[in-house]
Amino acid sequence: MNTTSRQAVCLIAGVVTIIASGCISHDETVYEEVPRSRVEFENDKAARVFYETLTKAPPRRHSESKTEVAIPFVFDHKRRVVPGQNVAFNDAVALCDTNQDGRITESEADIFADARVKR
Repeated sequence: MNTTSRQAVCLIAGVVTIIASGCISHDETVYEEVPRSRVEFENDKAARVFYETLTKAPPRRHSESKTEVAIPFVFDHKRRVVPGQNVAFNDAVALCDTNQDGRITESEADIFADARVKR
């Protein structure tokens, strides 16, 4: 075998070894933050009942989006999108404020608390 073909074989073997031995990997977690809904409370009791219920009861939805792209032995990309805390807060406000006027009354907070406990 002449020198040129031996160098070419060594070069090809080196490139194949580099490609086959390692992979490019990328993992990413993105927290989806949305603005918090503006809400006011009729009185301190309504606020206390709402916030206590929100912290004690688990959030209504636990969803996350996961995307994965991979080329075996060469490239791997993973991306997760997780809803932030404001999403759970906004969902709770939407459930609690039954007339959607932006103001949570004491009776609305009590109904919200009773509904969350029953789940």
